[in-house]
Amino acid sequence: MSHIKTDVLIIGGGPAGTSAAISVLKYGRDISVMLVEQSDLDQIRVGEHVSSSIFELLKYLSLEPGDFENGCFLTNHGTTSYWGSGIPMTRDAIFSAERPACQLDRKIFDLTLLKQVADLGGIVLPRTRCLGYDQLEDHNWQVKLHHAEQGAISVHAKFLIDASGRQRSASRLLNIPSDKHDTLFGIGAFLAINGRDLPSDQMMESTELGWWYSATLQDNYATTIFFTDSDIVSEYELSKPANWYRQLQQTKFIKKRITGFDPAAINLWSRSAHTHISNISNSRNFIAIGDAMASFDPISSMGIGFAISSACNAAAIALLELNESDANRIAVYQADVSRIFNNYLQQQKKVYQQEKRWPESSFWKRRTWVGI
Repeated sequence: MSHIKTDVLIIGGGPAGTSAAISVLKYGRDISVMLVEQSDLDQIRVGEHVSSSIFELLKYLSLEPGDFENGCFLTNHGTTSYWGSGIPMTRDAIFSAERPACQLDRKIFDLTLLKQVADLGGIVLPRTRCLGYDQLEDHNWQVKLHHAEQGAISVHAKFLIDASGRQRSASRLLNIPSDKHDTLFGIGAFLAINGRDLPSDQMMESTELGWWYSATLQDNYATTIFFTDSDIVSEYELSKPANWYRQLQQTKFIKKRITGFDPAAINLWSRSAHTHISNISNSRNFIAIGDAMASFDPISSMGIGFAISSACNAAAIALLELNESDANRIAVYQADVSRIFNNYLQQQKKVYQQEKRWPESSFWKRRTWVGI
């Protein structure tokens, strides 16, 4: 068994974990960082819609758009929504004073951040599973890992960061409580559109069982996702391409936007998209960030921005804690996230309650709550 010592151990190699690692390495002094990722870094990554504010967050990490390969930030010229009625609600970037939003190529984005971690001297271990966490009397951590090739690894860390996404792998093993608000689930595909050029925009359309999202990617591909609850996915067997395609054909506008793909070539992927918040108020030398801390409905477009901002805040806390422990810092962080989350819940409620066309649909009934 290998034995490693590190100041900061980060679980998860997505935007939250890598942003935390970069922030600690850039703003800390002689601080060691180890980042472990369960996957082989070759998994499907769902491109995301992000606002121009992401570039300010990247600037804090000393990263500019030019540090990423071409195609990482595909300009999104607007959004058309069919929500609450068949009348389109359009937001065109040309009429906005803000810099246009982008459709993010997550593979390019994530791997660029990982490379930055390595370039700054961080240890990156892919294909590594976390088997157990023991917190010692001095609040340091002894963590058992298993690497696909190196086998068992024991890591002694002073500070632990959970950046494992909605699955909350570290938080769950540590019995960190979480308040889960729904069971939203996304079933999607990358569709190759032939014979015509797609507009550089995105579209959303609500239906009886949920809502659809479609956006243009590079090389005339369209990411197209159906969001509904997990029990509806099971009831209608939506993980089967034929059933997913049947639901797509029941849309009025999304199906017209993406004509030209081969239905026989549909290769579906699925992602949990539920809303939740963790409670780490009583934790010592531990913090959760990104989706592991709080996850948001994809309709909010908050995922990547919160991942990076929470990571940078958590990294600052970790650096302070390594110098002098103060249990109140984690409580303040929790309170800040809770305020963001509660405001999000109010906005989420307002958005969903705009749709009143299917009052007997279980999906929409669940979203006509009166209070939070």
